[in-house]
Parts: sequence; structure tokens; C-alpha cells
Amino acid sequence: MTIKFEKINNSIIKCKKCPRLISYSKKISKDKRKQNINEIYWGKPVPGFGDINGKLMIIGLAPAAHGGTRTGRAFTGDKSGDFLFNCLYKVQISNQLKSTNINDGLKLKNTYITNILKCVPPEDKPLKVSWIIVQVILIMKLKI
Repeated sequence: MTIKFEKINNSIIKCKKCPRLISYSKKISKDKRKQNINEIYWGKPVPGFGDINGKLMIIGLAPAAHGGTRTGRAFTGDKSGDFLFNCLYKVQISNQLKSTNINDGLKLKNTYITNILKCVPPEDKPLKVSWIIVQVILIMKLKI
């Protein structure tokens, strides 16, 4: 990962530009699901990951409340991620069938995965201002 790209990801993790989304992410991190009650939630904006020079970019809407918001990685720890990584493994893009957390050793070949929104929106309904802010971040990433 380039220094410039690393700085963008760090700025995403530290971002507080959408107080509504940050507040909701923190709430999700405290109001855990029963099956995740003993886990420490990431609870911050979720940056993308993978091969920044890849030819394929997979873009989701937002981290799942108890998926990416919990694990710190897009499409990780939820059913959509289980389906996605199973498919990516079958076509030899992923080295693993599942993505469980940011330290699970998952590697992507020629692929980068991210979400448009970096935080889960309440009721999965982002506001227009959130879209504007994250579009700027996505454009910065695409220019690298």
C-alpha cells in the first residue's frame, strides 16, 4: 500500500464528518447482538482493503451493523460477506472461503473491496450529506 493510500485509509478511520453515522456506529458497538456479546467491536469508519492496483473493485453500500462495524473490514462477519468470499475463493481471487476479521490472513488477488459509506447508517438509510462526503473520499481513492 502506498503512503498516500495509507493516509487516506487512516483519515477514513479517524473521520467524524457525519456525526449521525459515527453516533450510530458507537451505539451498535455498545448494543451488541447476543451471539457477539463478548466481542470487541471496531465501531469506527471502515476503510477498504485488498490490492490497490487491482483491476476489479467491489463496492458495497455500507458496512453491516454487526459485520464490518464489528470486524473493521467490509463484507466481513456477515452473510453477504460469507457469500462474496466463497465466490471469490472459487474463482481464485481470495485465498480463503470466509473473512472473519481484519487479522484473519485473507488476501485478495487483483481486487479491491470497499463501501461507498464508511459507517453503517441508521435503518440502512443514508442522508444526502453522507453521500456527498463519501463521494469525495471515493474520488480521492480512485485518483491514486
